[in-house]
Amino acid sequence: MSGTALVLQVLSALLVLYFFLYNSFQLAFVLVAFREVRHQLRSRAYEDLDIVAGSPFTPPLSIIVPAYNEEKTIVESLSSLGRLRFPRMEIIVVNDGSTDGTLDRIVREFGFRRMEITYEDRISTCPVRGFYELREGLPPGVTRWVVVDKENGGKADALNVGINASTCPMFVSMDADSVIDEKALLQAFRVMLREEGIVAIGGQVSLVNGCEVHEGQVRKVGLPDSSLARFQVVEYMRSFSIGRTALARLNAIMIISGVFGIFRKDVVVKVGGYLTRNLTGKLVREYVGEGRETVCEDMEIIVRIQRYIREKRLPSRVGYTPEPLCWTEGPETVKSLGKQRNRWMRGLIETLVYHRAILWNPRYGNLGWFAYPFFVLFEFIGAPLEFFGYLAVPLLYATGYLSGSFFFLFLLLSVAYGALVSVSAVVTGAWSEATSRDRKRGSSLLRYRDRRHLAVLLAYALLENLGYRQLTLWWRNRGIWDYYFGKTGWEKFERKGFGETTEQSAEEA
Repeated sequence: MSGTALVLQVLSALLVLYFFLYNSFQLAFVLVAFREVRHQLRSRAYEDLDIVAGSPFTPPLSIIVPAYNEEKTIVESLSSLGRLRFPRMEIIVVNDGSTDGTLDRIVREFGFRRMEITYEDRISTCPVRGFYELREGLPPGVTRWVVVDKENGGKADALNVGINASTCPMFVSMDADSVIDEKALLQAFRVMLREEGIVAIGGQVSLVNGCEVHEGQVRKVGLPDSSLARFQVVEYMRSFSIGRTALARLNAIMIISGVFGIFRKDVVVKVGGYLTRNLTGKLVREYVGEGRETVCEDMEIIVRIQRYIREKRLPSRVGYTPEPLCWTEGPETVKSLGKQRNRWMRGLIETLVYHRAILWNPRYGNLGWFAYPFFVLFEFIGAPLEFFGYLAVPLLYATGYLSGSFFFLFLLLSVAYGALVSVSAVVTGAWSEATSRDRKRGSSLLRYRDRRHLAVLLAYALLENLGYRQLTLWWRNRGIWDYYFGKTGWEKFERKGFGETTEQSAEEA
């Protein structure tokens, strides 16, 4: 055997080992998450949301909505907030220098008037241009509703402005193109009141594509017409129902989606706020450095909070619950999805580089020993490694360097094993659990009760590793390339909007 052939076979063996380890970890996540999901579903039998709503220990809450060029979706999204079940909350919309009609549409549709409000410069930001407030016709439970108009500085800067304008001890960060489920806040706070020490908590996110949205609420749950979006539904089920649920059980979660997260404001202020070039805090300089920024502020702020908790030895943690539901619009074109995945990869690398002190550091517990190495190996290094494997192994087999049995093993571990994980994720997300003897239908996380919908999702889970995953790997590798050559833009993708879109076969929510 020549030296070249030996090297190629060793590399191929390492690729096979990589796929075995990656999918085995994912399957272990499924087992951990499945137990947690079943527990959550069973707990609905004695759901005490009315107690949470009436408890004096439920603090008032600020909902911060950064908006940049969201004219198509902003009215439906804000309308959904007025229908949320929560005893006391304020809504703060931050117009981040939109160049379309976002601000005008908000003011016109809801009747805001320009006036001065309470605003404290806790965190340094781009200049604020003006304030608007709604004084009459506030929805039940809403004590204050304001709009802050500012110069463009990015989503992280807009969130910092919202924190400065807020008056409540807790806040929700969300996207302007998302819709929060009516019970989501109470469900999340039930967890926070039950488990002491939670300083931030995330929840389930699903695609609104294909659903019917009426008056700011998802009335019928359906599937997108686009195959690209259907693959994303499977991805979201694997990521949120499985991955983050399992990492939260290990107290090693590194990201709460910017689409939906609840935070203790004092902790976020102490760690310096969301990362932008404007930040001047001592802790930000110590952890990250001067003049840093990121395109994935939702991941970076969680890692910084995790470091702060562990270094100060606080009896606190970052939590996650697979139950609260927030709906967001996913991209339905190849170009738009490519922009999103490129940005996610660049943001991941930025966070890993800024917080590299965590790696193998015993003071950070499971975060340093497991979560951080997992993201480095399987999310960062894994992207070029997998892409090389999908290109090289078939070529080596075709040229006679690899045997047929080895090629079959590669397909078994990379394609079939991966399909098993995706199918298990769909089953977990759609699992129905009886919550009482009187209910004919069980309760599930994601409400895909129509058997046709489940059949379609299972089919896409089986097919995901036969083209779609390789396509996302290409974008992730482009993200690595763009990061190392200095690309920093957000690259916001065009959205269709989710006014009153309906899928005829959708199931009643």
